[in-house]
Amino acid sequence: MKKDDVIYIESALQKPESETLEFEEVYDKNEIGKTICSFLNGNGGQLFLGINDRKEVTGISDADNLSSDLKLFLTNEIVPEPAVSTDVLVFDHKKIIIVNVWQGTSQPYIFDGTIFFRQKEISKRATTSQLVELIHGNKTQNVRWEAKSAIEVEVGDIDLNEVAICIKDVHASGREKDVPGDPLLFLSKYGLYRNGDFTNAAILLFAKEPVRFCPQVRVRLSVFKSDKSGENIIYDKIFDKNLFQSINQITEFFDLAYGISSTFTTKSWLRDDKPGFPRLAIREAILNAFIHRDYASFSSSLSINIYPGKLQIISFGKFPEGITVEELSSDHLSLPVNPDIAHIFFLRRWIEKIGRGTNKMIAQCKELGFDVPVWSTTNASVTVTFPNLTVPFNFNEGLSEGINEGLNRLIEEHYIEGINEGTSKGINSEKTEGLKESLLEIVKLLIKHNRLRGSEIAEKLDKPYKTIERHLKFLKQIKAISYKGSKRAGGYQITDSLLNLPASRSYL
Repeated sequence: MKKDDVIYIESALQKPESETLEFEEVYDKNEIGKTICSFLNGNGGQLFLGINDRKEVTGISDADNLSSDLKLFLTNEIVPEPAVSTDVLVFDHKKIIIVNVWQGTSQPYIFDGTIFFRQKEISKRATTSQLVELIHGNKTQNVRWEAKSAIEVEVGDIDLNEVAICIKDVHASGREKDVPGDPLLFLSKYGLYRNGDFTNAAILLFAKEPVRFCPQVRVRLSVFKSDKSGENIIYDKIFDKNLFQSINQITEFFDLAYGISSTFTTKSWLRDDKPGFPRLAIREAILNAFIHRDYASFSSSLSINIYPGKLQIISFGKFPEGITVEELSSDHLSLPVNPDIAHIFFLRRWIEKIGRGTNKMIAQCKELGFDVPVWSTTNASVTVTFPNLTVPFNFNEGLSEGINEGLNRLIEEHYIEGINEGTSKGINSEKTEGLKESLLEIVKLLIKHNRLRGSEIAEKLDKPYKTIERHLKFLKQIKAISYKGSKRAGGYQITDSLLNLPASRSYL
């Protein structure tokens, strides 16, 4: 029984049932469906199963299996498909199921052929006047900046490959049924492509060059030698790709800075070893900043500032209405500022749970012995600070540009000098760009792990061993890597020749 789960449940038990909170003792799919449908047509909500009217925890038998079954049931039976998460927590040695749901972005929602509406703590069939209010409210909701049509954006401006990867991830997640395989149909299904127009959310998520249409998509990451912003900047980087690509690049920065072997996927951000920094907590903070950021203004900004003794993430915008700083450490309802963007992140499993991100951040920091994050807000921004967190800044932060350029130089020198002509011909026969990408992947992996055998590299990159073996041989010939140690216990590592190139060190 986790202490933080107990605190979370105790916090919920202190609250009365309301338009956004309900307790049910019995697992009844039909009643649950009505409640969740009414939450979707309202402001979202939380349903706790296994708690009676007297706020006594009675528990749910076989909660783990029922939780998975319930999530599938709600996804299949509520139309259109909702963003719903289920979670099993233990309290007083009894398991309860928690169902979290955001306010629906495609109201009205229908369950069992009926539209349900929340009236105080009761779920009821919607009356005619409530339906009118619901539909009118939905029109007002679509005024959100993310839901507006982007100007002069064509199909060629969208990275359809990124959309295809997203579709594959959604299929794998099992969080949605009947997922279209066609990119445009997929975007249409989730309100990102309507009447021949892409929405602003589609641009932020999937555009090839979103900065052309939304300059406020930029994120600035800066590292300072002192606690005074603007002084002694030792690293300054602008990220201006779509949200998925920028988050990958930002999280790669932290992984490389700490020497952790990972990329931004659902599994790799889970703790499988003892990291040197709270990876899950920082991941949640970054995602929250992207999802809750106010993109409506061209002056909107998102900054990640790293000082000798703290990390700060500052996002333009403010907390959703009804949420305070104090509530972030206890049970609270999730109200994303950009629900369309949040829904895609959820479907892709970049968000694991609805409404518990900040709780998980705090829990992980405590578990790993780090100071818990601190939130602060002004009229124009929200800041989360990780106190006493030091980034071991070294050459790794310049990997993407410096090492890439260094590799290019070594490759050019290799061809100019005509070393090992037979191998050069073999390398030339491959697609040049594909080769360079593969070489860079190998070098990145060696920097992260320090030393690896060829079989380990092939396994981690999920590529044929013969291909990796050929590329390792080429990297050895251009003196980018070398093999150290015995055949059994040794491995490949990058050389000083590569690290000491001016191009490679230009980001130190």
